[in-house]
Amino acid sequence: MDGRGRRSQGKLGLARPVESFIRRTGVTAGLFNFVLNPLLAWLGNRSRAEVPLTGAGSAAVDTVITCLILSFLVTLFISADTRRALRTGTLETGGRLPRTGPLLGRLPGRPWQLGLILGLVAALVVTAGLVGLSAAFGVTSFPFLAFALLKAGYTPLLAYVVARWVILRQLTAAAA
Repeated sequence: MDGRGRRSQGKLGLARPVESFIRRTGVTAGLFNFVLNPLLAWLGNRSRAEVPLTGAGSAAVDTVITCLILSFLVTLFISADTRRALRTGTLETGGRLPRTGPLLGRLPGRPWQLGLILGLVAALVVTAGLVGLSAAFGVTSFPFLAFALLKAGYTPLLAYVVARWVILRQLTAAAA
C-alpha cells in the first residue's frame, strides 16, 4: 500500500506481490537448473574430453533434450505452485491481471500442453542459436568443461524465462 491507502503497482502494472512471486519463483528455478544441468552433463559425459557440436551425443542433441525436459518440468511445477498460491491467497493480483500479449495469451492453459509448446520453441531457438553462433566462429566441438559451463549459463536463464511465462499464462487462465 502506498501512503494514500492504494495498493502499490510495479513497473509493469502488476501488483508487487505478483512481481515478487515471479522473481522469487524464477530465481529458484534458475538456481536449481544452474546446479542440476551441469551435474547431469558431467554424469553423462565425464568420460569424454570433447563434445561435438552436431551428430549423435552432441551438444546440439543435448540442448534439444535439455530444453524440452527443462521447459516441460518447470511448467508442471510452476503451474501447480501458481495455482496453489492463488487458491490459498498467498499470491494476490491486486485486481490487476498482466497483459500477456497476443502470443502468450493464446497458448494453452493446461500445463502439459503449455510445457510441451514452450519446450519445442525453446529447443528450436536455443539450439539454432548454439549451432549458428558456433558455426559462425568455426567451433565444431567443445571441451567438456566448456560444455558444462555452457549448460550452467543457458539453463538458469531458460528456467527463469519459462517460469515467468508460465506464471503469467496461469494468471490469465485463472481469470478466464
